[in-house]
Amino acid sequence: MYNIIDLNSKYLIELREIAQSMGIERVGIMKKPDLIFSILKLQPVKITAPKPKFLLSVVFLFLTLQLSAWGGKAHDIIAHIAEQNLAPNAKTEVARLLNGRSMVYYAMWMDNIRSDERFNFTATWHYANVDEGMTYATMPRAETGDVLTATDLSLQKITSQTENDSIKKMYLKFLIHLIGEIHCPMHAGRATDRGGNDYRVIWFGDTINLHSLWDTHLLERARSWSYTEWAANLTTGLNAADIARMQRGTPHEWFDETVSLAAYVYLHTPQNQNLRFNYIYKFSPVLEQQLTRGGYRLAYILNTIFN
Repeated sequence: MYNIIDLNSKYLIELREIAQSMGIERVGIMKKPDLIFSILKLQPVKITAPKPKFLLSVVFLFLTLQLSAWGGKAHDIIAHIAEQNLAPNAKTEVARLLNGRSMVYYAMWMDNIRSDERFNFTATWHYANVDEGMTYATMPRAETGDVLTATDLSLQKITSQTENDSIKKMYLKFLIHLIGEIHCPMHAGRATDRGGNDYRVIWFGDTINLHSLWDTHLLERARSWSYTEWAANLTTGLNAADIARMQRGTPHEWFDETVSLAAYVYLHTPQNQNLRFNYIYKFSPVLEQQLTRGGYRLAYILNTIFN
């Protein structure tokens, strides 16, 4: 009998061994949250009784991991495209604030700090769920903020004449991640299924959720590329006019695009049907479009701020 606390403390290789012993297939491509969910799904959940504060911290960590959007590679792709398209002034200022580290180095920082209680206030900053028939403007707002309010705050802090460089650096790291999140369809997914986390699909014979499908599975199945190979291929053949069209609008308008795209994904992603290569063929162009948009739009924002 396993519980959330036991499983969350185990290494990935241990979880895969447990999952294999229980007959779960394709464990080699599953991430830790999906493995934990699959193991718990096959047995009654029994929570032990550690100290309440510790229990809450572990459950919080598990739930926030389940709600993460683009996988690490997607955020790396977006950050790399942006960094390659910075104007000289922006490139200099970004490098100064990040102490010479690349934007890719910090692309997943906002996800990595989720286990740090000091940043619990950012838990809802990664998404803004929009239910069917609703818009961002008509949906109830999270009191602790969402991906758009966090983006607005980050822009305010970075451009402030009174904030010190330490604060500006932190919010720059937030912004690098947030612009990627704005372009992830399941971060504009329905509140009723927690952004696709409760929406079950079958992916090459394995039961997963729609959120993780758009998080990592689709990208990893579509191409066996590094983030630099993705970035190079996505930006090949684009001219200045293509890029300028892509960069029009504001983060709020870009998120409205993603809300419409999420509705399209739901419509064409049936539950409990085996999705295979036909799904990759249909949605790879959508995935590529969102990654490309995210990268060039992040560059546009930074060039605007620092020029």
